[in-house]
Amino acid sequence: MQSTVTLPQWLDNLIFNQLGAKYCRSNSDMTVIDWDKNDVLNYLGTYFPRSYAESYCIFSEFFKLNPNRFVDKEELSVFDFGCGTGGEIIGLLIVLAHCCKNLKRVKILALDGNIHALQQYDKVLDEFSKRVDFEIDNQSTHLCIDDFYDLNILDKVLKHKFDIIMSFKAICEFVTKQQFEKKNAYEHISQFLLPRLAGNGFMLLVDVTTYNNTSQEWLPQMMDKGLTKTKCHIVMKNEGYNQTFKIGHSRRLVDDSKVAWRIIT
Repeated sequence: MQSTVTLPQWLDNLIFNQLGAKYCRSNSDMTVIDWDKNDVLNYLGTYFPRSYAESYCIFSEFFKLNPNRFVDKEELSVFDFGCGTGGEIIGLLIVLAHCCKNLKRVKILALDGNIHALQQYDKVLDEFSKRVDFEIDNQSTHLCIDDFYDLNILDKVLKHKFDIIMSFKAICEFVTKQQFEKKNAYEHISQFLLPRLAGNGFMLLVDVTTYNNTSQEWLPQMMDKGLTKTKCHIVMKNEGYNQTFKIGHSRRLVDDSKVAWRIIT
């Protein structure tokens, strides 16, 4: 699998020069939902490129191994749970542009609890939409989930099924803030989202691989325990404990990101 990419020049210029993103790395347990505009700009310059690289590489490998998946579809639907500033969405869309030549329209539902992150995402997606042949129907939704009971709020938002559901480094925030109490957040979110997949659809979960001080557990282990209880089918996953992706951009020649990821149905 390809694991090293460079941020496209137009995207590099957009986030750093036009939107004012900053590279500012943090190794602490993050709760992005609480961040202000300046914090989000730091996130845009640091973690947007990483999510882009992870998404681009993982989806490229998936479609390389499954070349007929969606090959004849003219419309695809995507739901991103905890989209942040949208690096993973741009990575996916670039892959779709290369792999799905019949694609005419992509419907995106992007949900996040931080309004500042959604505003940056909308700006990036608007610029990207000028660079592809297919139409992008985007619905960015500001919605806060406080505990697992609040997942039912999503029933009002998720009005149809999706070809691709994804969540990048978002579930760890529920763990850090103990929003699902002692329950396994990966289990409950997966159980809620899997029935929202269309017939040939799949879900990609990506998360950090750190030891979470709140749950006192390594997050990849917690992810696997939760998925085991959902009785889902793991189609693809990283080898070993985690996978390192490398992203280069104007503020960092090589930036490493270590994540655990699972594609499930």
